[in-house]
Amino acid sequence: MADDRTLQKVNKLLARVERHIETTKDALQDLEIEFEVLKATVARLDPNVVSNDLENSSNTTGTGVRKF
Repeated sequence: MADDRTLQKVNKLLARVERHIETTKDALQDLEIEFEVLKATVARLDPNVVSNDLENSSNTTGTGVRKF
């Protein structure tokens, strides 16, 4: 019986962690979109301001994870 209760608690914790991961993924996607919009706005306003640093910071790996 103790194992059943422990398993229930672990499953509940697993579900909570999964929800947090999904929320974090969604927030990261939103931030990436906002970053690209800001970068495009800066480029449109003054093309000389967009440096290699900005361009390199928007590069991602094949999995969509940002390189740091």
